[in-house]
Amino acid sequence: MADQASRRRIEWAAFAAVLLVAAALRLVRLDDNGVGTASYAAGVRSMLQDAWLFFYNAFDPAGFISLDKPPIAFWIQTIFAAVLGYSGWSIHLPQALAGIASVALLYRLVRPLGAPAAIVAALLLAIMPIAVAVDRSNNPDSWLIFFLLLAARIALRGRGLSLVVAMALLGLVFNTKMLAALVCGPALLAGWLLAKAHSVRLEPAGQNVPGERGVENNAFPIGSRSGTLDWRQRLAWMTAAVVALAVVSFSWSVVFDLTPKASRPYAGSSHDNSMLELVVMHNGLERFVRNAPAPAPSPAQTTRFVAYDAVPVGPLRLADPALAMQFAWTLPLAVLGAVFAWRRRRAQVALWSVWALAYGIVYSLAGGIFHAYYLSTLGPPLAALAGIGCFELWRRGSTRLAVGLGAAALWQAYIAGASLGWTSTWVGFPTVALLAAVAAWWRAKRPPAVIGGVALLVLPALWSLSAVFAPGNLTLPSASLPRWLGIDDGRGPILSRNWTALTDDPKLLAFLQEHRGNARFLLAAPDASLAAPVIIGTGQPVMAFGGFFGNDPVMGVDAFAKAVERGEVRFVVLAANRPTRDFERWVRAHGTIVDPARWRSLPIEPRRAIMLYDLGPR
Repeated sequence: MADQASRRRIEWAAFAAVLLVAAALRLVRLDDNGVGTASYAAGVRSMLQDAWLFFYNAFDPAGFISLDKPPIAFWIQTIFAAVLGYSGWSIHLPQALAGIASVALLYRLVRPLGAPAAIVAALLLAIMPIAVAVDRSNNPDSWLIFFLLLAARIALRGRGLSLVVAMALLGLVFNTKMLAALVCGPALLAGWLLAKAHSVRLEPAGQNVPGERGVENNAFPIGSRSGTLDWRQRLAWMTAAVVALAVVSFSWSVVFDLTPKASRPYAGSSHDNSMLELVVMHNGLERFVRNAPAPAPSPAQTTRFVAYDAVPVGPLRLADPALAMQFAWTLPLAVLGAVFAWRRRRAQVALWSVWALAYGIVYSLAGGIFHAYYLSTLGPPLAALAGIGCFELWRRGSTRLAVGLGAAALWQAYIAGASLGWTSTWVGFPTVALLAAVAAWWRAKRPPAVIGGVALLVLPALWSLSAVFAPGNLTLPSASLPRWLGIDDGRGPILSRNWTALTDDPKLLAFLQEHRGNARFLLAAPDASLAAPVIIGTGQPVMAFGGFFGNDPVMGVDAFAKAVERGEVRFVVLAANRPTRDFERWVRAHGTIVDPARWRSLPIEPRRAIMLYDLGPR
């Protein structure tokens, strides 16, 4: 009894240490990230002002357009900002807390397989580079992952109602990031089907893992087989689960679309002013098919100004070091964990394996809009399987442990060598792990493997720290030790640094507020990237004429001209190097250029120069 109490104290101390690491990586220097994705921050600033703007997920205080993502994550950010005050820190804090909570949830999910497996899995998620980068942003992916883990926890209970609740939660995740949530549906179903579902909660069943009680061979400790559901009951519960998923998933989108168009914002990034169209097109098919492929750089142009992670599509896409460095440092251990734990813990292994495979297949095929931070959804299953793999290899003796350690060391050497150079001193850490694996195999002892395991944690931890000290593009978060070291990581300047919009100029904001007059909109801009900083800085209505990318048919030029005649718009900002379209041509033909000396205080950047036009009476 005393030994068991001692083990529990050690376990809780280790778990507390893991949570402390997770918190430090996600909270230290969080203020340095400013407002993160400016369009999302502008939406929060707008939603703070009105319940109508809040419900319809408005981008601007006038309710001209909505954000191009569903509302759950931004509602949470708005609530935090309402309580703590609006700032970059208050809108980033919810994601950091969601990331820490996800680490704790993963520990709880893996715990029935053994305390060591759970501790290692939680630690690997805590220091996973892309997880840290995403949790330090105001993107909705942190909440996507948190709710998916919560749904997995419920699905693995194995009872009929558990699947319904899990799928209802998946519907909530749908309202966090739309179709990205549904990719995990098969994993939840697989885990539930293999969890030996129970219709009633009975006494805990037997014992399989040393030190673990109340755990059946394939399920959580929720009952004996006497309450197992037959196939008719399973089918009935699955039908109810599909209904719950559909109702919860589409409830907000349907209400949005059924609202008269004049009484709600335009659905951002849609062509038909429909939230359901946004689900299918921009947040669906456009992730797989890119409408206009990026032009190849000319021979004289060595710098790649790309806004996507342009890794070739194919079955080995995620093995490319540019992507593998974000999430896959312990991939060999995850594979071994799935293999060795299958017979002993099928429900868990099925859930994590299908989760990883489903997202892996989707990302390998996504030839449209693709960013490295999407890979954060692969963090929980790979961390869980790797933690399970470490425990299973340890149980099976030094030979198999050495093989797993050696495979992970070679894999890390490949990532580090391709990213930092094969002669880099950083490759020494996987080399130490490889030597430790050889020693463990040669001497048939486990202790050398501990040294190797610690060595395997160094590079992912350093990559995670790069997200703290060299975050790069805050809108498209990523981790990159080469970036932190000042080495070109091949991703181009757009993805490797943060770009401050030139409309984020205090002198411009002061000028607009002083000369606005009675105009309804403080400013009009062709897209959200130029409009967002003005909303953030003033909280005033700003018109993003063409939506987020300038391509949305929110209003025609004739309608805009009438708005100018009514005095609703006076000032318009245009990008000097933007391709000329009808809106820009009309503004240049009818407006007067405002002397930059009156409103500009930021340094001139020729590639991103902006001009301010006055459409007021001449």
